[in-house]
Amino acid sequence: MINLVTKSDLDNYKYVADSIKNHTTWTHFVSETQMLDIKNWLGDGLLLELINQASTLPISLTALNQKLLDGGTYVYQTRNFHFQGLKACIIYYAFARFTNRTSFNYTAAGIVLKDSDLSTPATAKDIQRLETENRLIGDSLKCEVITYLNRNYMDYPLWRDSAYCSCSARCSDNRPFKVIGD
Repeated sequence: MINLVTKSDLDNYKYVADSIKNHTTWTHFVSETQMLDIKNWLGDGLLLELINQASTLPISLTALNQKLLDGGTYVYQTRNFHFQGLKACIIYYAFARFTNRTSFNYTAAGIVLKDSDLSTPATAKDIQRLETENRLIGDSLKCEVITYLNRNYMDYPLWRDSAYCSCSARCSDNRPFKVIGD
């Protein structure tokens, strides 16, 4: 499967050390996110259209699909709106997965936690808090994308209205974003 975001896209949002492991595992988390977090509400048709267009060389995304991925401004009922785009949504969901699972190494002897004299591993509670925070940001960005698609459904014939999506009740035009800490 072609990933719609890359490690360089992630670098625009979050700092992650450049290492072979981070580059290789990132693609895995993006694939999981596209198939498990995005496909069920975006729909197979629209997701496959984006992936098919992104998989051609040179990349041949339509202007509308590029806007869906990158975000931007649009006019709805004479008012201007801004949304961050599907890429940002995928990045935050994938980063939540990445955060929760990259501290572990799978070895022939079993699962080990990275540790050395020069570092202190984050606690399970800290890791869970970071994962939850990134997943909540992903949820907020998902609502922006759904709102954009619902307002511009005539431009996206493969978009199925969010009424078919179990998440639609949680998305509204004025959804506040709040992160609750300890």
